[in-house]
Amino acid sequence: MLEVFGRKKMLLIGVAGFTLFSLFCGLATSVDILTVARIFQGLSAALISPQVLSLIQVNYPPEKRGAIFGWYGATQGLAASTGQIIGCLLLQVNPWDLGWRTIFFFSVMIGLLILCLTPFISESKTADNTKFDWAGAFLVAVGLLLLVYPLVQGQKEDWPPVLIFSLIFSFPVLAAFVWVEKRVQRNNRVPFMQVGLFRQREFTVGMLVIFLLMSSQAAFFLITAYLLQIGLSFTALKAGFVIFSMGIGYFLASLLSSKIASKIGPHVLTMGSILTASGYMLLAFFVTMTGTSAAIVQWIPALVVLGIGQGFIAAPLTNIVLTKIRKSDVGSASGILMTGFQISYAIGISLIGIVWLNGLSYHANMIGTQQASAQNYIDTFSLCLYLLAVYTTFLIPLAHVLVKNTRTKTAQSVSDI
Repeated sequence: MLEVFGRKKMLLIGVAGFTLFSLFCGLATSVDILTVARIFQGLSAALISPQVLSLIQVNYPPEKRGAIFGWYGATQGLAASTGQIIGCLLLQVNPWDLGWRTIFFFSVMIGLLILCLTPFISESKTADNTKFDWAGAFLVAVGLLLLVYPLVQGQKEDWPPVLIFSLIFSFPVLAAFVWVEKRVQRNNRVPFMQVGLFRQREFTVGMLVIFLLMSSQAAFFLITAYLLQIGLSFTALKAGFVIFSMGIGYFLASLLSSKIASKIGPHVLTMGSILTASGYMLLAFFVTMTGTSAAIVQWIPALVVLGIGQGFIAAPLTNIVLTKIRKSDVGSASGILMTGFQISYAIGISLIGIVWLNGLSYHANMIGTQQASAQNYIDTFSLCLYLLAVYTTFLIPLAHVLVKNTRTKTAQSVSDI
């Protein structure tokens, strides 16, 4: 798609769509209208991030990309941790008694600000007069919808047959998409997605790292919100401030990642992987110690360690994965990365949802109650944290593969010189 419209134009389309549909969300007069507007708002937002990554990759030389991606990761971490706080503050202030609509109107202002800044971005279109791959776009959209929707709604709806069929049918649809994309490329046309990128080891392993990191992150945010706001009866604002300490660690680690990488190279990924798994273990320990007490200041060191670990992975990983990609393929690679983020989030939420709900039910049944108590929430949360710690230990060997492969290619380049 980038090859047809250009990265800057796609960015403008995404931001304009996000701004417009945020306005429609704020003006919605029914749940149905709000739902439709939210769908198109999400689709517009999905156009933005790949263009940002692509523009960084093509407009900055390799020696500067590490620092730029560090700032990109730091911004992401800060935005994720402050977004909930800003939303809660807007609801508390409630200007003009707009209620929840305030949040969408705030998004409109952010969108307009971005639109004012986009003229300062240089274009980087790579090709002209290319036909858009509508077949590929249709197949991947249908395949991902059939895959993601059951993962998100399956547990909630007790897995009806239609959702099971949808999940199973998604695999042949996505396989057909891969076949179509290969055929398009063989015919010397521009495919919707460069599936051949997965033949590059750094890219494939990097996508596995992204899957483990983002799915665990989504799972953690979900169960933490349930524990703090339902189990411990925190307000959304107070819960946001608890998570904020993790965001600070993520922000600082992202900024420092390029400097540390310049000294120890890709080993920063190994360091981040160890800290991420350790952060979950530490947090599980402190959660057990504090129990149902609202005095959870003891969680902060573990949350900071967790944020630092994730920041040391996310910021340099983007640069490592994209650094060997040809400029003509960087748009497709960025799109795959961002799609991977969203699919990982959906799968992470789905998997942890099964453990979370079954854990709460088990503990409630053990004491013979219909409703889970605060202690049930603590016990289930601790169990999920230990599982996430084990889950994220698989980041360590994957990071080692990336380190080994990067060092091998660097040595080969030096020998060629």
